[in-house]
Amino acid sequence: MELITKEQKQRAILAAVFYVIFIVTSVQFLFIRGFANLKPVYIFNISGDVFAMLMGYVLFICCLIDVQKTGKDLKWLLYLLNAAYIGVFTDSIAWLVDGVSKYSAINFLDNTLYYLCAPFEVFCFWKYTRTFLDIEKPHLRIINKLQLFGLCTSVAVRLLNMFFKFYFYVDSEGVYHRTGIYLFSMLYVFSSIICTLSILVIERKNLQLYQIITFFTYVLGPTIVSVLTIRIYGLSIINAVIMLFILLMYCVLNVMQGREKAIADRDLALASGIQEHILPRIFPPFPERKEFDIYASMTPAKEVGGDFYDFFMIDNDHLAIVIADVSGKGVPAALFMMVARTIIKNQGLYSRKMNPNTILAKVNNQLCEGNDLEFFVTAWIGILTISTGKLKYSNAGHEYPCYRKADGNFVIVKEKHSPPLATMEGLVFKGGEINLEKGDVIYIYTDGVTEATNSNNELFGNDRMLAALNEKPDGTPKELDNAVRTRIYQFVKDAPQFDDITMLCLKYYGANEKSDVI
Repeated sequence: MELITKEQKQRAILAAVFYVIFIVTSVQFLFIRGFANLKPVYIFNISGDVFAMLMGYVLFICCLIDVQKTGKDLKWLLYLLNAAYIGVFTDSIAWLVDGVSKYSAINFLDNTLYYLCAPFEVFCFWKYTRTFLDIEKPHLRIINKLQLFGLCTSVAVRLLNMFFKFYFYVDSEGVYHRTGIYLFSMLYVFSSIICTLSILVIERKNLQLYQIITFFTYVLGPTIVSVLTIRIYGLSIINAVIMLFILLMYCVLNVMQGREKAIADRDLALASGIQEHILPRIFPPFPERKEFDIYASMTPAKEVGGDFYDFFMIDNDHLAIVIADVSGKGVPAALFMMVARTIIKNQGLYSRKMNPNTILAKVNNQLCEGNDLEFFVTAWIGILTISTGKLKYSNAGHEYPCYRKADGNFVIVKEKHSPPLATMEGLVFKGGEINLEKGDVIYIYTDGVTEATNSNNELFGNDRMLAALNEKPDGTPKELDNAVRTRIYQFVKDAPQFDDITMLCLKYYGANEKSDVI
């Protein structure tokens, strides 16, 4: 299994190119300028900056291959890292070109970029903190707007400095100078930091103590260094210190969670194994039967749920098809799934009337016994009389099935839902009946299909599912399964999968008819 996706590889290569270019540029300027022409403190600053750039690149790659960090959490951490990296790079160039008249323009532009890094860093830190908290409250939305306004204002003022030079300027000799109102350039930076720390205190119940300490350390460490050196011209270590504390923050927040993640990964692997090996995986399952074709698949999520499908011959003329979804995640849900599947199959095999409603009623009562964890199961079960094409079914709170008549398109068959299984003893279940004709298809699925989510938090939905099915509606069940699965993958791309994706498709060819299935 590959550690990173194709997109992550492309990011890593692109980052390597730019990061190496920046490092080589700094070293090249160092040799052009010459060690003999630099003050010892300048060499100290530049050496620290180059080391910080190397550290930043290693940390960038670590973030990409770290499976614990995905989505917005990863995005804002990488933005923060890149802003700090540019700050380190521009700081090194500033010392290399300072005092050289022919590099005056480079010196001024470089320092302008350097000044822009600080507001971007604190804004990214705010966004990273907010996504780490993972809460949505009105006051946070207001603060987010104020933070964005502060960033835009700070950037605008820095750009105006290019014309009015009220923060800093570079004289004709190429020497950098700060003005008397230089400290005002840090107004948004310090305001943003205070605001972010205040939110951490207010929302401390959503964090563990070590996480709060880590966030405060990241802020207070560079802040103390900045305050101590803000009046000392010639000593510039703040950006290297920021990079070091980003590394510290990353390491603490991940290493402290490492043990918990290892335990969770073990449980998820066990649950995934239970799911994978309990379901029928040989297709076609009944090669001697030419009256129908059936195909099913289940793609487990990283957070294992309790989806399952099943199909079995009750007798020579009756086929049962089942799809279900157990509430909850992990090993408990997988074990409850195994119990539910066994009970449904036993009730189906030994049902005299072969009535899906009666079968679910008996299954429900059995599942309610000793259900201390209060799991529940949504399920859809259908029993096909192969000789006539009559399909009786019952729906216990599950997704609506899709149905296609020969030479038509797939549509969603909406009927009245009965409650999910294992919610209460003595429930009565209702269902329906469909008379299948030659070429008709039934497609059933779990909510992992329609609720597959991309990076913009958009759902795949019913419309996209139907569009995928109707691309080639006369295809075999396997082709229809592949069509939907392909469209889901294209839709979600690299967004994490939070729920199992399970589908079952049955195509009816008619009694004593031979299918063209290979």
